Amino acid sequence: MSTVGIRLAAPGARPRTRGLVWLVARQHRAALWAGLAVVVAIAAYIVWQRAEMVGYARAHDIQGCADWGRERLCHGRETDPTKGTTPTVEALRHLSDTYRTPLLNTGRLLIALPALIGVFIGAPLFARELEMGTHQVVWTQSVGRTRWLIAKLAVPLVAVTAGTAVLAALYTWWWRAARVQFPDIAWGSTAPFDATGPAAVALTPPAFLLGAAAGLLLRRTLPAMVLTLGAGAGALYGLDALRPHLMTPRTIVSDPSGSMPEISDTAWRVMGHGYLSRAGEKLPLDSCSSAVGAHGWDRCFARLGATKRWYEELHPASHYWPMQWMQAGICLAVAVALAAFCVWWIRRRPAVKEAA
Repeated sequence: MSTVGIRLAAPGARPRTRGLVWLVARQHRAALWAGLAVVVAIAAYIVWQRAEMVGYARAHDIQGCADWGRERLCHGRETDPTKGTTPTVEALRHLSDTYRTPLLNTGRLLIALPALIGVFIGAPLFARELEMGTHQVVWTQSVGRTRWLIAKLAVPLVAVTAGTAVLAALYTWWWRAARVQFPDIAWGSTAPFDATGPAAVALTPPAFLLGAAAGLLLRRTLPAMVLTLGAGAGALYGLDALRPHLMTPRTIVSDPSGSMPEISDTAWRVMGHGYLSRAGEKLPLDSCSSAVGAHGWDRCFARLGATKRWYEELHPASHYWPMQWMQAGICLAVAVALAAFCVWWIRRRPAVKEAA
């Protein structure tokens, strides 16, 4: 088996050389076509759902409207459900019941997609060849191990990253149209944050390279897939825990009477809240979590020196893009480290040992 061949052409035509990249693309053509079909199907679904949602909102004149439970705010109007059901309230309820779940489920699917790429594409990439011994045939040709590894990594990595970039762009387009309608979905939540913007695209390279590295290490397909799945799930959990701390949250403080200033509806309010002490220290609510009853809470906070001044920590909407790029940078740094590890690992293995 030669990794470089000459394609016979008509008399007088120049021979066409086929190299290693062509061979790798040829080996994985079935997976590439299947991946393209998946991308097209998900993209078509996103476009269809967004068009249906936007069309319904326009038809019922509820663009920019939001259901806040006790109040429905829409174009500066207020409708109180206690005073009777209005068409706006019914339209908002239908909009939420029909499009909110597909929006979140699609986001969760896009978040799981890099992990699936790592498990089913990255992990078998080298593990299957090392397990079956077909890599030795390639190494006996004019192609070195490092060049073989880079080609094997580059072709599928470019393909899967391009596919996830298209889906992330379309989902971001859908989310931007839906975020006003569904204010209860915080932008910093796992879905949609990890399914939109550069953070979504940057999840794919480390997931794929993690699978490839596991295949090189374990040299067995099934164990590599299991290791990739576990490590990928742990990485997603770690990113979710790290995200609130990527930037310093803003602290909103009430006046002495306890009245809070107006907070933007687009803020991510998941950081922390509680009372301020007389010395200005923050006393989170869980400081008195063991207290029983209202009197117990009062005594606990009095003992801690709490005042009536309330504080809340949050991330404003202006933090969205900086945090997106920060998380993307972390993921790409991990991807570079994994790629370097793969190259180092393949170089350190003696050819004699492989032949044995």
